[in-house]
Amino acid sequence: MRSLILAVLPILMLLGATSAQAAKPKKCLSLPEITAEREIRHGIFMRESSNRCDGRFLRGSAQMWQKFEQANGTKLRAANGKRLKAWEREFPTDWRYKINYADGRLVTYDRNIPLTAGFCENVEELLQEVDKRGYAAFSAQAKLLQNEVVEDYKVCQ
Repeated sequence: MRSLILAVLPILMLLGATSAQAAKPKKCLSLPEITAEREIRHGIFMRESSNRCDGRFLRGSAQMWQKFEQANGTKLRAANGKRLKAWEREFPTDWRYKINYADGRLVTYDRNIPLTAGFCENVEELLQEVDKRGYAAFSAQAKLLQNEVVEDYKVCQ
């Protein structure tokens, strides 16, 4: 029994040291993490905007967004995974609270954009572009429309 403990103890110490080192904040986000943050923010915007425009100004917009989400679920989950790891690393003690607060802020903002025919026409153009060109178009839109991410977070050099 004692030899088993002595054999397992160094492995546990190594694993503990590795996870402690991995969680150390860098005080910046890498370019892939910035891209993931933009894409998740843009996804929140598109979901909220599509749902709001659906029926009143733009019939079928919510369904169009859901179709995109289903077709690109793997890529959206990968972006979300990168984002979660970055937040967990940068805010190790309260990352869940902070990410929930940030996402709630985005949803509240997106739900309070004045709902007009012009706004929904812009949403329709975005939806049509991602429907035709796929995830690459979505990512390009995110870079243009969610570029304040680089103001919110320092980019690692």
